Amino acid sequence: MSSDLRGLLHALVNPQSNQRYVQDQQTFTELFKEPEFFIALQALAADRSLSQQERLMASVITARELKTKWRSKALVPESRKPEVRERLFSFLEEADSAIARPQLGLLVAIARIEYPKTWQNLPQLLLEPLLTCLAHLDNLSTSSSSTSTVLINTLWTINALVKEWRTVKVSHGALVMQKFEDIFTDPVGRVLAVWGEHERNGAEDLALNEAGRYAFKLRKPTRRSPRSYTIPSLTKHLRAIGKWWRVMIGLDAKGFCNVPGVTTGVGWWWGEVGSVVAGSDGAVANDDILPILAHDHGDIFTPHFILSAFHLLIDKLLPLTSTDLEALEDEPEEWLIGESFDEEAWAFEFRPCAERVLIALNNACRNIPKEQKVIEPEMIKLLATAESAYGGVDFNALLNGMTSWIGSGQPLADEEAAKLPIVWQMLIHLLSERSDATDKAVQLSASIAIKESVDLTDRTKLLGEAATLDGKRYVNETIGVIIERVGDHISPFLPKLAQSVPVLWHSSAGLEGEWLFKASLVVLTTKLVSAAKTTSGDLMELVIPLIEESLQPPAKDFFEEDGLILWQTALWNAASPYQPTRETGLIRLLPGLLAMLGDNMDLLSKLLPLLDSYLLLDSAGITQNYGEAITSTFARALTTSKPNAEAISRILVTVTLLVRTAPLSQLAPLLLHSGIFQHIATALEDDKASGLILAAYLEILSRIAMLDPNIFLQMVAESARSQHKEGAKVLEEVLDALWRNFDYVGETRMRKAVAMGAGALLTTVAQDDPNGIETGLRPWQDEHSTQWSDIQHTPEGQRRITLEDNDPAYSVPLKGYVVQVLHQAHAHGLGPYWEKADAGTKSSLEKFLS
Repeated sequence: MSSDLRGLLHALVNPQSNQRYVQDQQTFTELFKEPEFFIALQALAADRSLSQQERLMASVITARELKTKWRSKALVPESRKPEVRERLFSFLEEADSAIARPQLGLLVAIARIEYPKTWQNLPQLLLEPLLTCLAHLDNLSTSSSSTSTVLINTLWTINALVKEWRTVKVSHGALVMQKFEDIFTDPVGRVLAVWGEHERNGAEDLALNEAGRYAFKLRKPTRRSPRSYTIPSLTKHLRAIGKWWRVMIGLDAKGFCNVPGVTTGVGWWWGEVGSVVAGSDGAVANDDILPILAHDHGDIFTPHFILSAFHLLIDKLLPLTSTDLEALEDEPEEWLIGESFDEEAWAFEFRPCAERVLIALNNACRNIPKEQKVIEPEMIKLLATAESAYGGVDFNALLNGMTSWIGSGQPLADEEAAKLPIVWQMLIHLLSERSDATDKAVQLSASIAIKESVDLTDRTKLLGEAATLDGKRYVNETIGVIIERVGDHISPFLPKLAQSVPVLWHSSAGLEGEWLFKASLVVLTTKLVSAAKTTSGDLMELVIPLIEESLQPPAKDFFEEDGLILWQTALWNAASPYQPTRETGLIRLLPGLLAMLGDNMDLLSKLLPLLDSYLLLDSAGITQNYGEAITSTFARALTTSKPNAEAISRILVTVTLLVRTAPLSQLAPLLLHSGIFQHIATALEDDKASGLILAAYLEILSRIAMLDPNIFLQMVAESARSQHKEGAKVLEEVLDALWRNFDYVGETRMRKAVAMGAGALLTTVAQDDPNGIETGLRPWQDEHSTQWSDIQHTPEGQRRITLEDNDPAYSVPLKGYVVQVLHQAHAHGLGPYWEKADAGTKSSLEKFLS
């Protein structure tokens, strides 16, 4: 085939006529189906006796087709695959990147399939040529063009492999990336070190420049000096370097910092960012020119580097343009609001991007010993000379940047600069000054910055003085931050803040931005409730109307979710659902909640936690007054949600909580009358039902039996009568379902509860590894960490822990429980039945009790 294929390839590249070309093309395409055709074609791509065009065609077609046909044993027999893989590495020496890159890309595609399962030595095969090149780089006088070619192609291939594998999110991808990191970190570090030395000495070596500047994102060499790159070209280079470094940092930040020469590399990279800024209009920044500075890189952060980075930001990136200054002077409030709420601005403008970088630089330097800190003294020096150096509006603009830095989410208690009196004196002065000459944007910015220290009186005054609803909303959100940060110290201000909400609410009616502003008031009220905790009952006359309005049109279209969050927060922090009165307390909202549960299955995940909170507050009282409505709602929801296993599971969580918290004597008739008990007993016969749902049904029945076996038996009998069935037969079916479905119960506490319920009925006891039931029992908060994180600092957190810690399925040892019920049963005549019991059952029970 080889000679015929060579001739055919030549004819296709050098056609004699259109008719002959069409025939040759058809012949060539038909060969695609022949076994081993692409292997022969790849060999021609590597054959340097062919012309460049012939080799290029062979390379491109081979790479394109084998990427999709590699798994075809008919076209690529397993016995020939090693030959193909080995030949791929010959293209590392190919100087023509148009021929080399398709084959090296094929190498990456095959590696994605076979590494590490059947191609374990792939990294070593790339490491060897890289180390060979490094040996020549140590003595550049002996290096050759072939060394440069191999170096560039090898790094290009490694980069392509990394790019391919870093998109694999499963743990397997992380392991592969870690393997690459372990193998290639040292040699790549040596490339950076050699390159950095040449940079410092002002030497020029095109191959080395590409290796360093592209950082595994290399391109074809130019004869043009790297210094003459256009701004877009240099930006591309910086992005490529940044992408690779960000991947390395994500894998192992400390390991990256220990790479030899990395300090030089990062320093150079940061300096080049400054060059781009100086030569552009600020419109070429993007997320890849974000800092690699958000990590503690050890020796990278020398005082010189920190200061140069700081001044690059302050002097070149953060100052406002003339256009900014005009907008700031003409419409200060609108300008600042636009700055703050344009969340994407950092992705395409240098100044917002630089604000992020400054915060990252500050965070990265936070752990530097106090005597070695350089940002703080420099900041103070800048502040001390700012007014005389800049003056007028420029001073306000500069201060605006400073306050943004201080207030942009930094934990102020940990910031040395934020503790300095001069900073706060200036900010408080600007906040309290009310002359016409005061720059309102700086007032607002100062308001944002003073998140812990300023008196709320000034803040609420500013809230009233803001000219627009957007401005009021902006200040409103900073008040929310203050509430979160000062904790219990906010208590004296809560009444005044609460009083201001209705006034602001009603005064915004009909104005532009009304609904967004009202949404911000709902969020603010949520934070007031969180701060008030058990005294939040005093706020309910404010909270309840806000919740009610948020759930009605037109408000629900804008902040229904905020209203539900306020409702949930109020329940978490309530001491009682009846405070301050039944008419004005949270209990007033319960009928509406039940109506919503019956009508809106889409909101189950948000509505059922609300009902859970009501039950934890006063299950007895709520069952007495609303039990019939609750159980009928559940019965309807279980029926309408039948196709939705996730919804059914969540409903059963709340039904279980109801069984555990409500007086069973009150609840049992309601479960029967609503049909829930019959529904569960019948559903246990459905072999196609979800195992999780069957487990939840078992827990509900078992907890009823555990609480009162007699009531359980009465419920079974009543259920049988309502279905015109024999009571003993229904009981046998229920107990058989308990036994048959027990294996679906996977959660440790639930398994124990089912075993205790069965033990209480003395018909069967958990036929499972008895020593394993107690093993693995953990506190509720450990098993529900996400839910616990929401409520751990609220009164509901304590209610939940009290309930769960007193749960017999957690607190009562199973063995002791079984011994106790057996003794009780024997005292009431169990003996004859025990003699007739299944031998295997008795053996398991005796083993458990031994």
